[in-house]
Amino acid sequence: MRHALRWLSLIFAFSACTPPIPSVDDTGNDLKQVSLVPITYIDWTDKLKSFKGKIVVVDFWATWCSPCLERFPKMIGFHQSYRSRGVQFVSMCLDDPSDLEAVGTAREFLRNNRATFHNYLINEDALEAFDKFDLLGIPAVFIYDRSGILQFRLTGDDPRDQFTEADVERAIEGLLDR
Repeated sequence: MRHALRWLSLIFAFSACTPPIPSVDDTGNDLKQVSLVPITYIDWTDKLKSFKGKIVVVDFWATWCSPCLERFPKMIGFHQSYRSRGVQFVSMCLDDPSDLEAVGTAREFLRNNRATFHNYLINEDALEAFDKFDLLGIPAVFIYDRSGILQFRLTGDDPRDQFTEADVERAIEGLLDR
């Protein structure tokens, strides 16, 4: 009993020293609302139509893709810089929806990165999803104009020509100037 009380005391002492996880980000967005919503390809095409009038930047990623995870915070920065200018950011997770551990890791990753924009989990077989989006690999970023037409398809398909964050920014700026 004495050992149990000692452990409880240590746990309470440690938890008192641990800073609380914020419930809102620096712009007032509710971090509890960060979610990962299952979506099919067909549902995505309908959702894209609902963004008409906005430039839409879609970041394709997965928890097993190290370059995706490394680049993701830059996408968050772009979101913060451009959201007031009519740019909608979307993350499209390509983890296996039946792999509950991966989905949980993806959700935690989004919360930790304060991804307060739309986050979707492709709710289809990964190979079919890659085929439907015409992806050979990830990371990849698709940028749609205000009419919902794909204008920029930034991928790493060609090993000699990898896209950069500067390419993403140039594409967004180009569409904003139209």
